[in-house]
Amino acid sequence: MRFILIFLLPFSCLSQKMFVENSQVSFFSSAPLEDISALSNKLEGVVDFSSGTFFFRIPINTFIFPSSLMQKHFNEKYMESETYTISSFKGNFKEKVNIYENQLLTIHADGVLNMHGINKEVSIKTDLLINNNVPKFSSEFNVILKDFSIKIPKIVRMNIADTILVNVSGNLVVK
Repeated sequence: MRFILIFLLPFSCLSQKMFVENSQVSFFSSAPLEDISALSNKLEGVVDFSSGTFFFRIPINTFIFPSSLMQKHFNEKYMESETYTISSFKGNFKEKVNIYENQLLTIHADGVLNMHGINKEVSIKTDLLINNNVPKFSSEFNVILKDFSIKIPKIVRMNIADTILVNVSGNLVVK
């Protein structure tokens, strides 16, 4: 029995599954009449560096806006967060990452972004900074509202951009 444990121990130590911690997801809409921004620190996710797979999700109603009215409209009228409660991104990356080596690299995450009940294949560039075995990730990408059937009424067309800039960052830790 001891032989089996000694034999399996190195394989369990080689697992490179890491979980999101200290995350921030923000978005910004710049339109002729108004700039809109929101922030959430409720991103959840797991990255398996040995297989190159990942899964991230965020509850839509966790975004905080400067104005409670903006937040209400975002959840009720645009994102319909009672119906579409979660947005997720699931996929893989081809780059081999050694989390035991201090480095800064860019990986290309290919997968399916689900938002507002719509799945869309996307490729997102992610910067990965590894320092003392702690990977920190950051990504910036655009979301085109019509790709996810998010409709903006004509009356506020000049207040909300058609394309929203999204920033995602956080740490990855072993749990």
